[in-house]
Amino acid sequence: MPYEEFREKIVKLQSDVKLFEAEFLDRDEFKRFADNLRSNVEGWHEICITGYFSETIRKSLESLIKIQCNIRLICPYLDTKRPRDRKNLQALSKLANAGAEIRVNDRLHARFLVAYNRVQKHPTIKNWGLLLIGSFDFNTECIGRERYDAGIKTRHPDLVKSAIELFEPIWNESESIPLEDFMKKGKH
Repeated sequence: MPYEEFREKIVKLQSDVKLFEAEFLDRDEFKRFADNLRSNVEGWHEICITGYFSETIRKSLESLIKIQCNIRLICPYLDTKRPRDRKNLQALSKLANAGAEIRVNDRLHARFLVAYNRVQKHPTIKNWGLLLIGSFDFNTECIGRERYDAGIKTRHPDLVKSAIELFEPIWNESESIPLEDFMKKGKH
């Protein structure tokens, strides 16, 4: 085998191996990820996140909306009798006004972020998404490192695809109601 052909195979193999890497995130690493959210997900046009949200992450998400990212959020039940949930609802309302699509699902417990491109522009590029999964919420308690959270970050295409395949049915089920309808119904 000629040297150049052998070298090209090694380079390709090295880039494929990166797909299988997974990084463990403790609360400090999650804070760094959240503090640099835009740079961590820039380049992907679909960003789907589940969990609770607060003012702490709102500006980062709004900046992503401004650069043409489609942001979809699913949050669990919000009880406006609780001060924390009232604040979260205010942040979600501001995000909805900025262009984020938001739904509420009382059965949601999963916590993950998946960023990807709906249409793969370059079929030869296998690294087409990012998955962050763990116990984190994008709210003050987690980003502020008040709790001990942990998670995994990966770009593995099969895991990214699995997260998308989990998010979509939750998003589309009848129990996931748009934030606007949730607020109108007085369900909170």
